Amino acid sequence: MIQSITDTQYKKEWNQVVNHPLQSWEWGEVKQKTGNKIIRLAILDSHKKIKQGYLFTLHKLPFNFTLANYTKGTWLNNELLLYLKKYLRKQNCIFLKLEPEVWLEQAGQYCIPLFKKHWQDQGIEFSLSNSAVFARHTFILDLTLSEERLLSLMRPKTRYNIRLARKRGVQVKNMSEHSQGFKIFYSLYQNTIQRQNYLGHNRIYHQEVWKRMHKNGLAKIYVAYYQGEPLVAYQLFYFKNVVYYLYGGSSTEYKEVMASNLLMWEVIRKAKQEGYTQFDFWGALEKDYNSKHSWAGFHRFKQGYGGIHKNYLPTIDVIFKPLEYKGFSLAWPIRNWMLEKNRN
Repeated sequence: MIQSITDTQYKKEWNQVVNHPLQSWEWGEVKQKTGNKIIRLAILDSHKKIKQGYLFTLHKLPFNFTLANYTKGTWLNNELLLYLKKYLRKQNCIFLKLEPEVWLEQAGQYCIPLFKKHWQDQGIEFSLSNSAVFARHTFILDLTLSEERLLSLMRPKTRYNIRLARKRGVQVKNMSEHSQGFKIFYSLYQNTIQRQNYLGHNRIYHQEVWKRMHKNGLAKIYVAYYQGEPLVAYQLFYFKNVVYYLYGGSSTEYKEVMASNLLMWEVIRKAKQEGYTQFDFWGALEKDYNSKHSWAGFHRFKQGYGGIHKNYLPTIDVIFKPLEYKGFSLAWPIRNWMLEKNRN
């Protein structure tokens, strides 16, 4: 039985059945507090216990239309999609954007014909999207390996930089419980997005993320210091057996001490010691990436730690209003171009 879930009595039960921090009850609260309507659907058993949960966000579009996002959850079967088609059309929703936590090699088991741009299945219309939200690639590190093995899998330059940072006296601290932790992180994050010239979230958004996720044990902030000065800060999510490197910020000062490399290694070591089994570097380029791509530096940094390069399914749109969807598909690249132009 499919049911909409709104009662907070299901909060603990919800987090036990979902698979990712962006499907957690707390992430739903973040999205609500930062201006989005959310929809929680659950499959209940005969005793009205949640077997599986699915979090969706609803976003406003011009002319009173909406679009829905489903991010990092398990794949939606056709029963759920048909339910959503009926449910979301009442919300004047043009389409549902699917970016599930499903690897490319799993496409076959879900009958996803990636050789097609558009296809239909049991009354549901699908399209490969031209408007992705999250990166299609990442690096996954196996934390069940010994520290010696993890070090051996790294690129030599990464190992060298870690040793150099230690020799120079870089110190790493868990600032999650310190009142200055978030302030340090956000200041360095702002420095980075301005320096790298990419779009980031504002302070209100990040405060809400930190408050909701950290309060319930799902987020931590680590900072690397040199001579008492904070140089690099990472905010990470912790969910079930996986640690996710979500946000980072750094200073341009003392780059030669390689604080970022030591910070990442210490975060990985600590996660391993605490019993986590995987580390997700959260976003990378394709294997044969363009060395001039704006993400190339981030990619090489993450690649240096020896994780396995993984590919997600491409973003898939489930279309409810075909005519309006065509209009959106034409307008989206223009919107992105305008954002880039204004940013530059």
